[in-house]
Amino acid sequence: MKGTFEKREHFELTGAHINGFIGYPPMFHPHCELIYVVKGSVRTVVDGCEHNLSEGELAFVFPYQTHSYDDAPDAEAVLILFSPAVISFDNTMITKKPVCHYTDGSAFYTMLERTVTLIRNGRTKTALGYLNAVIGELLEIMELENVDGIEEDTAIKILEYCTEHFTDNITVKSVSEALYISQSYVSKIFAGKLKIGFREYINTLRVHKAKTLLNNTEKKIVDIMLESGFKNQSSFNRIFREVSGMTPYEYKIRQ
Repeated sequence: MKGTFEKREHFELTGAHINGFIGYPPMFHPHCELIYVVKGSVRTVVDGCEHNLSEGELAFVFPYQTHSYDDAPDAEAVLILFSPAVISFDNTMITKKPVCHYTDGSAFYTMLERTVTLIRNGRTKTALGYLNAVIGELLEIMELENVDGIEEDTAIKILEYCTEHFTDNITVKSVSEALYISQSYVSKIFAGKLKIGFREYINTLRVHKAKTLLNNTEKKIVDIMLESGFKNQSSFNRIFREVSGMTPYEYKIRQ
């Protein structure tokens, strides 16, 4: 899965029961996302709010909320993504977002599992019935706040640009000039909304791409380094270790 803005093809509803959770760098998309942890724990960051999602807890991510997950190879989770247009509520999930993205989800586990089974069997209408019941209860118990539309739109533009150019020689200045936004405002978006520095964010995207290539290709590490946007081996090794806790070579041989 690509970092930041996910340019997924349109879909209304999808879901899966996951064994072994693969981490993602900060991203966002136009769909809602539910993740319920069945076993283990998954560190999540939603709009800069960090939480170690533990067994029995559920995270509810609204459209265009920036979120990321750490690697959790021993975790087991139920993951459901859906377009807000298919849920029988007003535009709540477009104009508002949760103050706190997680809650006790143990009461919803059976219904979420049933929803995934129905999706898998092609019974979408029945699955939506179960999902509507879950969402209805979640909206009653979760505190919501209004979305700052202008800041959200600006963040989307910045993150889309970073997604497309993170392997280039990208800087705050180049983003500012490309989008006609002041450098200070670009930095403000990263510090205020993403709770991560610009350079740290770009490095996270580069390491994620390198991991994907290490996992799915037989390319040489030096070629992966260059394709991911790194310019020399020493900085590649250092930054990869900072993000992943191991060198690219160590990551490759453990697969």
